Amino acid sequence: MTSSFGSPSPFVEGLPSITVLVGHAGVGKTNTALGLALALAEDGRDVTIADLDLVNPYFRSSDYPELLSSHGVRLVAPVFARTTLDTPSLTGELDAVLADIVSDPDRRLVIDVGGDDDGATALGRYSGPIQSAQAQVLYVVSAFRSLTTTAAEAAALVPGIESHAHLRVNAVLNTSNLGEETTERDVARGREFARECAGLLGLPLAATVIPERVLAGRAPDVVFNVLTKDCIGDEELLVMPKYVSTPWDIL
Repeated sequence: MTSSFGSPSPFVEGLPSITVLVGHAGVGKTNTALGLALALAEDGRDVTIADLDLVNPYFRSSDYPELLSSHGVRLVAPVFARTTLDTPSLTGELDAVLADIVSDPDRRLVIDVGGDDDGATALGRYSGPIQSAQAQVLYVVSAFRSLTTTAAEAAALVPGIESHAHLRVNAVLNTSNLGEETTERDVARGREFARECAGLLGLPLAATVIPERVLAGRAPDVVFNVLTKDCIGDEELLVMPKYVSTPWDIL
């Protein structure tokens, strides 16, 4: 077990040329995709984030171009992103990015995919070069997603996602949280959920994303000791700031 508390994350440093985030809508893929892309940029990588969410026009990586550009991260977005047109349409820009990665494997690409099997359909178009680059496909899960309240329900979505994406999931990534209300107990519940889901799928649990606010006002080493006491295998704890805003954040 390793952790990113106050130090460069071995998880981020070990990411391959392409990292793909798939999973149920609303589990936290976009915030995690943004966090990983920004962390890779801080590590000195040439980074692109691709928004392939053509299903839900809300809470997408395309909503944060200023944040990404300020850190030197390139954004590949749907044609009509951030407009009043909800039309699923892509340019050929991602094809060029994938070609660049083949020629320069030191580059990094994070792909934020729309929810469920419908969202994974767009990903299937790029399955060839993604497979060639030996990408890591992470299935993102949350114990607090209303339509997948059990690990079995979450695991049941994977075959459909894989079929539509023409890709195999490599590992589970746990993002279980309750926003600003997240407690250590919630983190523990989420990890138990994710481990059960990973076990049902026969996959490793790659990491657990912990909202930065869980550390608020407390010494990181104290929280670290509490949260890591039951880590197993190669699970890493990733402390993640909140990047994705909601309408009620401005109230």
